[in-house]
Amino acid sequence: MSKLRFVPACGLLLLVAALMLACGINHGLYKSLTVSPATADAQDFPNGQVQFTATATEINGTQVSPASALWTPGPPWSLGPLMPWPAIQLDQTGKASCGAAGPGTYMIAATAPIDPHSPVSKMTMNTPQVSGAAMLTCP
Repeated sequence: MSKLRFVPACGLLLLVAALMLACGINHGLYKSLTVSPATADAQDFPNGQVQFTATATEINGTQVSPASALWTPGPPWSLGPLMPWPAIQLDQTGKASCGAAGPGTYMIAATAPIDPHSPVSKMTMNTPQVSGAAMLTCP
């Protein structure tokens, strides 16, 4: 009879453990990414260099800034025909300048995996991700 009491007790312990794990599954995951400044005119910044910053918002509302992100002059993953990127100079920290780009307004995109523990360098187009964009105006 004492063995029969042991089975429900173990089942209850397993259920409590599963619930505790489930509550922490989404902790720290990103739900969105914003880029600031949202718009920038290169001629208003020293040496025409604009430092863009990615800010991630976690599922619980906590903001992480700066968030580690993949910076690209336009969408990072494209299934359409390859088009040459404008000659925007953009480094891995989000610092951008017009370089050889002609006059106009260009997109600066930041993309990060929803799991901040996943390295940006290992991201692919199939990695669950969030992204944000800003616009850079070149004279």
